[in-house]
Amino acid sequence: MPIEIEKTFKVPRPIAEVWDFLTDPECIVQCLPGARLITAIDDRTFRGEVSMKLGPIGTLFQGVIHFDELDADRYYVVISGEAQDDRGTGHVKVIMISKLTELDEGGTHVSVSQTVSLMGKLSSFGRGGVIQSVADFVFGRFVDCVQGKLGADASS
Repeated sequence: MPIEIEKTFKVPRPIAEVWDFLTDPECIVQCLPGARLITAIDDRTFRGEVSMKLGPIGTLFQGVIHFDELDADRYYVVISGEAQDDRGTGHVKVIMISKLTELDEGGTHVSVSQTVSLMGKLSSFGRGGVIQSVADFVFGRFVDCVQGKLGADASS
């Protein structure tokens, strides 16, 4: 069963600067706890890994992400990814859609929509809110990092 996650945040920086940061895999990985970029397969496809704790279980996911759509005119990006856990007992598929909007008062509004599908033994963590709790934690750390790297006040 897919899990839908919707999040938004603001960055008091110009939209082009935020776009450049959020479409650069090196920058994204710096702001994802436990993530590591291993190699670029091509200019839109990357191999990497993420270690995280799901409930009582720590696991390492290894997989590939792909920038399916990068529309700099509309500041719209679609990223898909698929990864296997290091025990071979489950895998995850993610589709993430991000839309940036320039704010009238200055800065950028970022809207992120994710669909996460867990298969295998990992699917049990989709029940009971474990994945939502992990997603909230990771997203909070990601936003703090993005705002910090772009010189933003984290309280914005």
